[in-house]
Amino acid sequence: MRSLVLYLASLSAVGVLMSGCQTEAQEEVEFTHIHGLGFTEDGEQAYIPAHDGLRVYEDGTWKTVEDGEGELHDFMGFTMTSEGFYSSGHPNMQSDYKNPFGLVKSTDGGETLELLALEGEVDFHVMSASYNTDAIYAMNPEPNSEMDELGLHRTLDEGQEWEPRDVDGVNGSVIAIAAHPDEENRVALSTEEGVFQSNDAGDSFEQVLSGVPAPALTYAHTGELLVAEGVEEETTLKAIGASGEVVREIPAPSIEEDAISYLAQNPQAENTIMVTTMERDIFYTENGGETWEQQAEQGISLHES
Repeated sequence: MRSLVLYLASLSAVGVLMSGCQTEAQEEVEFTHIHGLGFTEDGEQAYIPAHDGLRVYEDGTWKTVEDGEGELHDFMGFTMTSEGFYSSGHPNMQSDYKNPFGLVKSTDGGETLELLALEGEVDFHVMSASYNTDAIYAMNPEPNSEMDELGLHRTLDEGQEWEPRDVDGVNGSVIAIAAHPDEENRVALSTEEGVFQSNDAGDSFEQVLSGVPAPALTYAHTGELLVAEGVEEETTLKAIGASGEVVREIPAPSIEEDAISYLAQNPQAENTIMVTTMERDIFYTENGGETWEQQAEQGISLHES
């Protein structure tokens, strides 16, 4: 449990490649770290960035992929959209990219990367891009050439201009961000004190859950806010509507001495959800949480490819 406490503390501090060179299927795939989670628009694949490249889940199996140069990058702040993914993080030491990435984009599963902004200047650990709009929200950890202030910023033009947000009404340090898939002005934040939702692009927030930490959240493609609330055996999954009310609870996978770190819903199947944990377990359901299938345990895949 000590690692969980340290993980939450590190996230709070941050708060101020489908490839042409894909590896052959392996019997065991390792997740050295887990830095994000998301499904492709067709719902056929789920992507997880690790410390050393991308892991892709498809047809019940996991594969490790690398970029077109055979390099495995350390993606942070990773977030999937309908066109591909946005990310920050650190490039492979053998590559020609500056460290850190700043803001990058890929529309071909990570085979190639487009450098968008702030290369060599900043690493966004906490970031979320809207699935179907141009909005990207990020917690800025330090001043840089485009941001004088720390804290929440938004860009609508892939990082060419960043707008600082007021974040009124939020208590605690930000752990996670979720951008609404279809409404560029709706964004949610979680802290160790609960969940907060904004309808004005992050200037003011209303608290929608309180009392316990919310280590992970995402917007479902139906528009509901999905939240992993609590830790260890007290973990629950809740869906919150536009009004801020809890509209339903989703049965959570069994978690002990751990907490959910990321969750994502398949855009083509609303009952298909994947979650990861801070101890690098991965769970998957196709029936809205009635049953969960464990896909990885402590960073090792459980299904043979």
